[in-house]
Amino acid sequence: MLIIVAILCVSVLGQLGYDGYTEWQSGIDRTINRQNKFVEPVYPLQMFTRVQFPRQFSRRPQVLIMHEEIEWNKNRNINYQTFVSDVTVKGFYINYLINGPAIIPVLRVRWVAFVDSEAEVQYVNYQFEDLIRLRQGFGTRFQDFMVQYYLKYPTPRVVAFIVGAEMEVYDSLTTTIQIQLGKPTGSATPVRFLTRDRCHINTLRIAYFISSDYSTIMGTLGSSDNYFNQFLDNENRMKLRVQRFEREVPSSFIFESHQNVLAQGITGFDVHSRAGNFYVKVGGEYVDKKSSTYHCAYGTKGDTVLQYMEVSYILHPPALPPYQMLIEESVIDDNQDTIIESQELLNDSLIP
Repeated sequence: MLIIVAILCVSVLGQLGYDGYTEWQSGIDRTINRQNKFVEPVYPLQMFTRVQFPRQFSRRPQVLIMHEEIEWNKNRNINYQTFVSDVTVKGFYINYLINGPAIIPVLRVRWVAFVDSEAEVQYVNYQFEDLIRLRQGFGTRFQDFMVQYYLKYPTPRVVAFIVGAEMEVYDSLTTTIQIQLGKPTGSATPVRFLTRDRCHINTLRIAYFISSDYSTIMGTLGSSDNYFNQFLDNENRMKLRVQRFEREVPSSFIFESHQNVLAQGITGFDVHSRAGNFYVKVGGEYVDKKSSTYHCAYGTKGDTVLQYMEVSYILHPPALPPYQMLIEESVIDDNQDTIIESQELLNDSLIP
């Protein structure tokens, strides 16, 4: 069984954020959630789901998607893609394409829609002919590319999310995809993909989010920080083994923190399982008002040995324009309930 999970404790289906002339909204799609047609699929499996924005945008937004949770089993070879289409001011479609042979019974997608002149999304498909070093051979292999963008960002920042891949694993229990982003310049950022052993990557679909570093907080957690830690101890196979991270944030994220637009998704992983089971879980919580910190935790359980895990996050403040200052009591109550429910989830499942 192969499972990757990235869970955001901030599970509000419609988070709202506005800052000056920008508009931000966020939510989660749980279309694939252990239904029979995903547990016992017939390939190729194609489907889509309609996402309606909690509030209509003033103009057509950009939409970024990332994977918070993905599970696959029955085979180590996997072929899947997710992409967006038909974006309007009212909503958009998330499209799923699964070709097997591994089944994907769970796939949870976080989406972030925004109208912001200081940010952009790029989806890049790396095809079979592009990944000549990653799709064959053995041992540690890497391949370098460039992500290009307009010269409108004085101090650009870039994060990357895996939103599709075709992988084949030969005579190996290791499944590896790592992404290393170089130092951004005014118009481009170098990116390196790595894999190892006999894990062959035939295709990759990557979502890049580019923004000025003063308008949105963004970054990556994990990487080599989790080598030789409790992930390698699989004596307790039922309990979730956890690694925690904290990041300080500016004061603008502290007030009305339940309205922050917060998103996390999987950027890379290196896992090994003697039994062939794959399980990874990632969780976050709202910004802590008392300590002015943003918390993130991820972990694994069962026979899975996690040797590398990387999660990228995006955090945008909730500043509302005057016409949005009066929010219905029901919306506030719903958000507060979600905070309590999400915090309980974090305490129950992520904190040892």
